[in-house]
Amino acid sequence: QSSCVRATVPTVPQKPKLCYVGVVRASEGMSPDKTQWGDQFVGHLSPPLLSKTDEHFRQQGIEFVETGEDIQVSELNSLFEKVGFPRRDPAKLKIALDNTHALVWARATRRSRFAAEGQMIGFARATSDGVLSATIWDVSVLPSWQRGGLGRAMMERLTRRLVEDGIPTITLYAEPAVVQLYEKLGFVKDPEGIRGMAFQR
Repeated sequence: QSSCVRATVPTVPQKPKLCYVGVVRASEGMSPDKTQWGDQFVGHLSPPLLSKTDEHFRQQGIEFVETGEDIQVSELNSLFEKVGFPRRDPAKLKIALDNTHALVWARATRRSRFAAEGQMIGFARATSDGVLSATIWDVSVLPSWQRGGLGRAMMERLTRRLVEDGIPTITLYAEPAVVQLYEKLGFVKDPEGIRGMAFQR
C-alpha cells in the first residue's frame, strides 16, 4: 500500500510529503484516502493544465528541456547552492541523474542581467519504478527568476509527464513555505493523518 508520509528527523525541520490527486479532484474534495490505492485508480488522474504556454516563456527568453544530456553537474550543483540546497558529490549526482525517471529544467535563451545565455535557471526531477509510484525531488529556481511562475511551470510539465506515463501515485516533499503552491497544483498534504519516518545518517 502506497502512502503519503511526513519524514520526521529530530534535528531537521519537518517537511510535509504531498500526494498528487489532480487539480479537478482536489477542488471537488475527493477523499484523499483514494490516493493510497494507486493501482485502483490508474488512468483517473487528471494532468495539470499549463498555466502559461511554452511560447509565453520563449518570449521571456526561457526554454524548457526534458532530457539530461546537456546538464552539467557543476552547473546543477551551483543552482542547488544558490537556492540553499546542499552541494552534492559530483559523481553521485551524475548517477542520480542517470537513474532519474523524468526531469525538466529551464535555461535562458538569451543573455540578460539575470542570466547568461544557455544558463540553467531552474530544475526538477522525479524518480519512479515506472508503473506504480513516483517522487518529485530537487525543485529549484534561481533566486533572480523566482516569483515569475517558473517553478509552477516546471512542476506542471513534470507532473503532466508522470500522469501521461500512467503512474498513479505521485508524491513530493515540500518546504512548509511552498506547500500552498503544490496544493494549488493538485497535491494534498498528509491524507488521513498518516505519518512515517525517514532514516538519515
